[in-house]
Amino acid sequence: MTMDVETHTESEAGKLVTMVNQVSRFFESQAHEPGMLGIADHVAAFWTPRMREAIFAHVDKGGAGLRPLALEGLQSLRARPPKAAKRKLEAAGGVSVGTERGSDAG
Repeated sequence: MTMDVETHTESEAGKLVTMVNQVSRFFESQAHEPGMLGIADHVAAFWTPRMREAIFAHVDKGGAGLRPLALEGLQSLRARPPKAAKRKLEAAGGVSVGTERGSDAG
């Protein structure tokens, strides 16, 4: 039995949409800009390159199912290198999960 590559990709995208939406729900309690940048920082710090490529491919297809702040966070990450996003997040009053004391990220 072979698995259809398109179906697998859609299934993977669905899981990633769920994951980034969960991250978004957390950051929606913050001010808009730090929340959006927090999502970008989280994805940069904790998601593998393959996961990021898959969610960006989903965004390119319209981003169905993504919460608005999640979509903005992903677009922000794509527009700036992760270190620039971290600096912008910290300038907006947020704390980068990749540099927070005790973090196991990057």
